[in-house]
Amino acid sequence: MESVSFKSVDKLTNFDVRQCHKWAQLLVSRKQKLSDAQVAIAKQDFDSAKKLFNQIFNGFMGDKQADPGMAGSLLYHMAMVSKMESETQVLLDELNVKMPNVSAQLNKIYCDFESDAKELTQAVAPLPIGLKEAATSPRLSGEEKIALFNKLNKGNKKVKAFLDSKDPKAGPSFEKMFDEWAEQVIRMRLIQEYETIKGLLVTAELAKTLGLPTLEAAMAKVQDKFGQETVSIALDVTLKVGMPRGKLQSVMLSDHFINMTMSNDTLDGNMEFLNCPIYGSHKYAAEKYGVDSKVSGLFCTHFCFAHAKAMLDTVLPFPFTLWQPKLIATHGNCEYYLKLAYSPEASKAERFVPLVMSWNVTRECNMKCSHCYINATEKKLANELTTEEGKNLMDQIRKVSSPLLILSGGEPLLRQDIYELIEYGSSIGLKMGLGSNGSLIDDAVAAKLKGAGITTVSISLDSHIPAQHDEFRGVVGAWEKAVNACKALRKNNILVQVNTTLTHENYDQIDDIMSLAEEIGVENFHLFFLVPTGRGIKLTDISPQKYEDMITNTFAKVSKHKLNVRPSCAPQFMRIAKGMGLDMRQWVRGCMAGLYYCRIYPNGDVTPCPYLPVKLGNIREKSFKEIWFNSPVFKALRDPNSLKGKCGACEYKILCGGCRARAYGLSSDFIDYCGDLHEPSELKNDYLTEDPWCVYQPKTY
Repeated sequence: MESVSFKSVDKLTNFDVRQCHKWAQLLVSRKQKLSDAQVAIAKQDFDSAKKLFNQIFNGFMGDKQADPGMAGSLLYHMAMVSKMESETQVLLDELNVKMPNVSAQLNKIYCDFESDAKELTQAVAPLPIGLKEAATSPRLSGEEKIALFNKLNKGNKKVKAFLDSKDPKAGPSFEKMFDEWAEQVIRMRLIQEYETIKGLLVTAELAKTLGLPTLEAAMAKVQDKFGQETVSIALDVTLKVGMPRGKLQSVMLSDHFINMTMSNDTLDGNMEFLNCPIYGSHKYAAEKYGVDSKVSGLFCTHFCFAHAKAMLDTVLPFPFTLWQPKLIATHGNCEYYLKLAYSPEASKAERFVPLVMSWNVTRECNMKCSHCYINATEKKLANELTTEEGKNLMDQIRKVSSPLLILSGGEPLLRQDIYELIEYGSSIGLKMGLGSNGSLIDDAVAAKLKGAGITTVSISLDSHIPAQHDEFRGVVGAWEKAVNACKALRKNNILVQVNTTLTHENYDQIDDIMSLAEEIGVENFHLFFLVPTGRGIKLTDISPQKYEDMITNTFAKVSKHKLNVRPSCAPQFMRIAKGMGLDMRQWVRGCMAGLYYCRIYPNGDVTPCPYLPVKLGNIREKSFKEIWFNSPVFKALRDPNSLKGKCGACEYKILCGGCRARAYGLSSDFIDYCGDLHEPSELKNDYLTEDPWCVYQPKTY
């Protein structure tokens, strides 16, 4: 996109091209790619044509800027129509006033934009609508947006089939589909601009009659609700048309030039917007038509901030806090500062703080899973943390960071005070998750979890064959209950993750399990690799090479599925993902134990992870802060130079780290010593030795 000259067309437009018309420049760029594809088809170079097809419709990452493709652009402009329309209506409702008449000025400003659009897209497609239709056409419902996408995607599949079979019919079909997508993108952009200008003029009139302080107070009051609702609408459509949640961020930012940096060392970053189509419209209205420029600052501070916060909360796996040090209406660019797991109670910034924690709230369970790391039983431990001790634990955690806290078990829903614990954690700023077998979750329980503050729930599902899952879990009917739990949670708008433990029995079923997960509305899929601890030591593990092959094959199938996929307890996935050129921004490190993650046992013992049962302290005896920062084991885990053997020599040790639990647990001494019992104990063996289940040979080893 940077290669396109803005100066060459700036004098032909009313609005600033860079601020307001990236959408048009993207269309022109894609039109050129279409021409290149037609040349390739004529030369029988169908491989090049397929590559251009994917770039045009599905997008690509360039050196400096990303093109979200026709699909991403259309999604973005659809979402922006909803956003801009909602801004106006939510403000009128909050202030309980009628819509002021701004039609005369609105028509003038909109016609100037329409003139720009006609000039910029004349080589792409004729304008599909005029002023009257932009003002009066019914806005698409969520179902209508999905239907439109499905119709366009159906045509895309036909073109792709022609390209795959090297059929010359691909040429005219390709061009037809381009025209259909381009028409819809232009249509939505024109309607979006109409709503943008209308919202500005209405707000400016309200500022005159009610005063800026009253207006700002109303915006501040409704901003969070507005942000969550508008992003929720966009997410719903995005997921239902087949795009994963992780792509929502790039889609929602598609009309911007952005510099974004994130640091694993400081767990923070900046997102800088170098242009803004909303501000571009506001600026033009202020300079040519005298609209009060102070109103633009209110949009930046409240509605745009709330929208950005809700969007990031939707796509980021870890809790964060967001600030806005620069407003585009004031500084000429917009900047957000983001800090992962920020807690105002933490005394100072630290490099290593928990981003995720799991707390086994009970050992009690209603199933008998053959691989259980905690060796759960039908009875809870006699000395499990009480309700007040649990709340105190969460208070202690907040003095270090504000992580995603996953309440697990056993089966956590067997604990009588589970909702009280969820509500308390949510109230003090923790992001609350739940790890369950799903057997106790129906619509009523799912609604209660949502009301208490749960944001994500993981459900174990180990086969697409009901009887096989039931046998693995030790209870007849477990599969049906797990599947129904996923459906109930999605119905209540809770993010669902399926956890599958890889074994000899389901090794060839992973693709089928992923398809099942998609069918029932699941978004995240974690493939767990067996660690020989707890009851898991009695199972025969698959070979190291099969681990390697499974990770590679699963990643290769990601494009086939909408799921966000992450292997667990196999940190070598980071090396494999990097070698395959995958987007790794959503992952911090392969093994996070002791760096960004730890586990709390039911009695308050702290261990690096559930599979590494080394007691580092108990929160009844020491504060969590003291254990986290002062434990010698935690300190060693944070030092990559402490690793031994080929892990210590590996060029990927910063990314991966090797599975410390597997390195510790696969020694015969540990297995003989622990047997079935997986209660935390004193250090008995070397957790820093090489991971014996990694087949990679470091270059210098």
